[in-house]
Amino acid sequence: MRVWLLAAGALAAIVALGFARPHPTPGPPMRDFEAYYAAGTLWSHGGDPYSQAIWPAEQPLSGVDAQRYEALPFVGPPAVLPLFALVARLPFDAANALWRALLIAALAAIALLALRMAHHRITPFTFLAIAIAALGFGPLTSALALGQIALPAFACAVMALSWQPAAFFAWAQPNVALALVPQLVTRRALGFLAAAALFGAACLLSVGTSGLERYAGVLHEHAWAEQFSAIQLTPASIAYGFGASPQIAAVIGTAAAIAAIGCWTLLIRADSDPAARFAASCALLPLAMPFFHEHDLLVVFVPAVLYATRGDGRTWPLAAGGAMLAATDWLGLAQRPDGTLQTLLLAGAFGAGLAALAPRPHPRMLVVPGAVLALIGIASLAAHAHPAPVWPDAMGALPRDIASMDISHAWNAEQRATGLFGRDAIWSALRLLSLAGCALTATAIAVSSRYPAGSKKPLPAQA
Repeated sequence: MRVWLLAAGALAAIVALGFARPHPTPGPPMRDFEAYYAAGTLWSHGGDPYSQAIWPAEQPLSGVDAQRYEALPFVGPPAVLPLFALVARLPFDAANALWRALLIAALAAIALLALRMAHHRITPFTFLAIAIAALGFGPLTSALALGQIALPAFACAVMALSWQPAAFFAWAQPNVALALVPQLVTRRALGFLAAAALFGAACLLSVGTSGLERYAGVLHEHAWAEQFSAIQLTPASIAYGFGASPQIAAVIGTAAAIAAIGCWTLLIRADSDPAARFAASCALLPLAMPFFHEHDLLVVFVPAVLYATRGDGRTWPLAAGGAMLAATDWLGLAQRPDGTLQTLLLAGAFGAGLAALAPRPHPRMLVVPGAVLALIGIASLAAHAHPAPVWPDAMGALPRDIASMDISHAWNAEQRATGLFGRDAIWSALRLLSLAGCALTATAIAVSSRYPAGSKKPLPAQA
């Protein structure tokens, strides 16, 4: 059965990525890299990458529509600016190719490190299975398509569990590096604290004290600019989409964060294994963070692999179901209706890859992935009736003075002009499915820590 699962997963991934791709959106390749490259260019010439100066630096880049205002803000930590300044020495197309190669290497590292953490030997079969699972995991492929620094940052966070210096580079994406917080209560805490302190020093050296204050203000303003946007995958933005007032939505977001932190505390106390603590942090981060995008869900890949591929009769349905819910770009069903087939194929490839890595695959294990695929089909019908806009394609008229606004306020205006602050219960329900996947994954971790390996129920094939 493993061979059939592997063949089915490989075929689904090939068709999804080669033949079922939705229509391409205008703009430069790896859209977020546009802001990284422009920020590096600005910083190297003494400019402020956290200001409106980012737009003149983005305008000349290939793929950018220079005739209309579509500035993409840069909100990365100051310590990464020297790296992007170095990359920006290359022509934009060459820099794109180099950055893409780095992201592919990071994606491969995440997949292989997750495989090792799950105690699987790396063989041609397991390598192919985890590659199929990684390609089918929507947030990973989304981060790759956008050129997101979250990919190498998360690869470094996973690597830091065995090689502490890598924790320094994990802070390039702070909401990913936070998964390492449980390591601060271990005997290795000093190394992780030193990595964080060195990263802070690098930020200070890059922009100085005033620059750090500027960056802190930018983070606060940018969080405000996107707080209730449809591109935010947070309990607060989802509640707002369902019709809650901004005040009630903020309270719901705070309550969800407190509950997630409470669950996290119980989970890390129940299991002293560093990998288990890391996995628990990854699963609960999306429920606690006030700023989280769909591609940031790549952090759920590691707990998905750990608990689905080692799952028993109790944990497999929870872990597999949670993993597949988190692996699916639900809002994408509304934003790119012609990409529904690709979403189905990628989710199927991910499920097949996970099942192929299970201790003893059995046909009954496919019930959970099959149910999620059916849910994707049903959700797509509702999503197609409630199409969601995509920035900057759907952006309408902007305020005349937008170029003179603070960059965070300009970004807020761009999203409003795109329609991303619209209240739509379907959009919220779709995003809620992603968070449900995180909650199910955390539940699988809790069940696994509650029942030691010797007391677990066997998988169906072992019963």
